[in-house]
Amino acid sequence: MRFCSTRGGAKGATLAEALCTGYAPDGGLFVPEELPRISETTLAWWASLDFPALALELLTLFVGDELPPEDIVPVIPLAEAAVVAELFHGPTYCFKDLGQQLLVRLLARFAERDKQKKTFLVSTTGDTGPAAMRAVADAASDYLQIVVFFPSGQISELQRRQMTTASTAKAKVATFEGGGDDMDLPLKRLSSDRAFVEKHGLCGINSYNLGRPLAQLPHFFWSYFRAVEQLGFALGSPVDLVIPGGALGNTAAAFMAKEMGLPVQRLICGVNQNDITHRTISKGEFHRHECMFKTLSDAINIQVPYNMERIFYYLTGEDRLLVKSWMEQMDCTSQLTLPEAWHQKMQQIFASARIDDDAMCEAMKRSVAEFGYLPCPHTAVALGAHFATPADVPRVIFATASPCKFQSSVTTALGQETWKNYEDSSNFPPSARSLFSKEETEPERFSARDTLNNSQDAWELRLREILGN
Repeated sequence: MRFCSTRGGAKGATLAEALCTGYAPDGGLFVPEELPRISETTLAWWASLDFPALALELLTLFVGDELPPEDIVPVIPLAEAAVVAELFHGPTYCFKDLGQQLLVRLLARFAERDKQKKTFLVSTTGDTGPAAMRAVADAASDYLQIVVFFPSGQISELQRRQMTTASTAKAKVATFEGGGDDMDLPLKRLSSDRAFVEKHGLCGINSYNLGRPLAQLPHFFWSYFRAVEQLGFALGSPVDLVIPGGALGNTAAAFMAKEMGLPVQRLICGVNQNDITHRTISKGEFHRHECMFKTLSDAINIQVPYNMERIFYYLTGEDRLLVKSWMEQMDCTSQLTLPEAWHQKMQQIFASARIDDDAMCEAMKRSVAEFGYLPCPHTAVALGAHFATPADVPRVIFATASPCKFQSSVTTALGQETWKNYEDSSNFPPSARSLFSKEETEPERFSARDTLNNSQDAWELRLREILGN
């Protein structure tokens, strides 16, 4: 298979080229030149496979026979016509483990094959960073190093400790004063400097990297098969997929699965107060808000989700020129209003709900009271979207992280006693508990300047100094 940019360039790119560069040279995101279409016969066969076998069959279409260690996605009945698919049973207790473990192993293999060092630059709102650092450590390659950035005061204590207790000479951690995606522009500038990229082997492994949505495709096929099986529906019956939306990597992967033939009726995005995805779906307004709001579901705080570009790409029938013009307008003005015909098409495929902190807390309380299920705050945002939108087909709600990572948010919603009971129970991962007794390494601090533009310029300069110009 070959890959290309959502904006029309980089045609015929190999998998190694797509993964090892992150962004395409023209500023777009890599996608397969053509998505495989899955027949009903193949779907029926895949339904009988266990998760590793399904992942093997599906990902072989894109990446050959290289897979991470076995990962299991439990699918748990929640109500009469709804299930929860838990994507967080990896080493850092979040769904991003499943994508990062595969992506980093592939990049390690390419780096070792080419005898070329790779430097990963990662900006995180809480989950990507720990998953990336763990994946690099597990790959155990002398050719890999990583620098992770997180916004000061905007991630949980456990998320911070997952990074600061794992910091080494080849895995550095830094914090910056700003919103969750304020570091994205400096990292994108560095990634666009071809000489700097080649000198340092720069590669981004946030969800704009094609490897992330590709690695997440099996989640949706697997969860669909288990959902119709558990709920007693025939294979081929349509379902809704309900997903908490941040950078939209999971949502883009789910849309790709739908385009490939998975029987999905609607994709439902739950977002918090940082609601650009909801405004795009409900109003056709892909407009960057002037500020980032701090929330109890910080890991999905975002002002401009990278993967909306991939969603537009498939929404428009892979119209590269149209997507290019849309994204150039967004880059220049921070605003794109979808033409009415495209907005209507988006609403045929997507639905959304804005779940603020109060609504998230209520959804968490309702989940515990009605189903005996304790979700993380981001899963509670998805549950809030499920409760807020009418359903006429079965639903799969995706749980993206363990509640163990979010003491403050769970305590705010349910009280200290509920948290304490959970923390003392066998459901709380022992490896998570042990982090609180480990020594932290102080992260480097990237301070804010008088304006965001000046801050981003200064951060880019400092990062060039750290990496060696």
